Amino acid sequence: MKPDMEVETVTRLTRETKVVLSNIAISDILFFKLLSRTAVEIRSKISLVGHDDSLGCCLEGFGERTTEQARICFDGYTSQEMKQVYENIKTIPRKSIQIDAKEVHAKGDGICVLLELLDFADGHIPDLSLETSRKKYIEEITEKESNLGWIGKVKKLSLIGSAVEALPRLKLHQENKMEELVLETYIPGYIAEILRMENNSIWVGKVRKLFLKQKAIQILHKLKFHDENEMEEFGLDSYTTGNIAEILQMENNSVWIGKVKVLKLKRHTIQILPKLRIHGENELKEFDLSASNPKNITEILKEENNSVWMGKVKTLKLGGYAIQILPKLRIHGENEVEELELYAQQKEIVAEILRIESSSIWVGKVKRLVLRGYGVGILPKLKLHQENMMELFLLNAQIPENITEILKEENKSIWAGKVKRLELKHLAVKILPKLKLHGENEMEELVLDAYRSEHITEMLEMENKSIRVGKVRKISLEGYYAEEIFSKLDFTEIAPDGQEENGGV
Repeated sequence: MKPDMEVETVTRLTRETKVVLSNIAISDILFFKLLSRTAVEIRSKISLVGHDDSLGCCLEGFGERTTEQARICFDGYTSQEMKQVYENIKTIPRKSIQIDAKEVHAKGDGICVLLELLDFADGHIPDLSLETSRKKYIEEITEKESNLGWIGKVKKLSLIGSAVEALPRLKLHQENKMEELVLETYIPGYIAEILRMENNSIWVGKVRKLFLKQKAIQILHKLKFHDENEMEEFGLDSYTTGNIAEILQMENNSVWIGKVKVLKLKRHTIQILPKLRIHGENELKEFDLSASNPKNITEILKEENNSVWMGKVKTLKLGGYAIQILPKLRIHGENEVEELELYAQQKEIVAEILRIESSSIWVGKVKRLVLRGYGVGILPKLKLHQENMMELFLLNAQIPENITEILKEENKSIWAGKVKRLELKHLAVKILPKLKLHGENEMEELVLDAYRSEHITEMLEMENKSIRVGKVRKISLEGYYAEEIFSKLDFTEIAPDGQEENGGV
């Protein structure tokens, strides 16, 4: 069978139809259809690639390894067709199949077929995803030592459903380095045996990216990482508290995860944050917490303020109810945050924080501070470093309730320090008089965006040149009403040539 072969007649394929494959690249879909419905003979060598609608199902010669996923899935196949698949596999010569897909996804019966094909593969190890709801497939994986060795060398491994049970049996090498490990299951029975094992007993070595989802989160404390492990990304996600119940019973700082660059906790998994023990010299490139339900954070709110050690953090993003845990976090005293973003859509989310003292939440040095919605109201509670220099300071308030509390503050009482670009959008424009900028501040640009009269109402009653904004290179007034408060600004304009002159009306 060749790609350029001319078709003279169309015939129905039967188990008696003989198909010869030689020196071609063939898509996963076509290959397994042929295995299930015809008598396949492989001569020389073939290349198995992932299906791509932009390509034919059969290509001449061997190409570069593709980024397409090769799927080994037999959903909808009859028992007779599966029997034919196994009969064909028995005749395949060793090392006659070259797997040119970046990833292989084997599901159900496909796992058994994959294991059979491994004996005939050329040694290239693609990324691997195993998904099954039947334990027998896992037993087939682990009963052959060659299978365990092959899977143990995979750089990216996903175990889904009952496949999670195979993890302890893989016996990964002491110096194992895995690019990505994903564990996901919704059925308690699939992790029952693992939960009976001792803590830190399943060796995973060095892992760059680790994602645990749903019930699989419960085995986190069973994993043992290399002492020098440094994860590029660590992500947890759970829809229910039941998935984290056992971990919540553990002592704080008892689950070692070492060094992590990106930490993402979603929904209920935020609650186990105090249980995690991060390396003392760790620097988080990104710390992202998201909670859409107050029940996602009930346990962590019981912690003392400034008790959850996060060390150094570059980007801190708290969304929804996750904002409420901000006072619980303890950030390194010399930390410099690249970006701090707080966003809340409901008033109840920030209610507790609004009751604490002003300047009581230490955030240190921040380059980009972005507050949106009810998150704007938290501003007086934040304590910035006295010598802080912000590249961007952005406040965006859409409704009056977003700024009700902050408008009660005295003018020039909220320390902002040095700011290169100050951007106030909509009702946040009203906050400008409340800000206190560093006396030596030189602002690159001040952006005021007001397109409704209510965005500037109180400011119109102020005296001209009563709002001191210091030295500014550029003032951008966006929206019709922004221009009406220009006369209220007192600033020194810095011309392109560096000359200074008094601005304003």
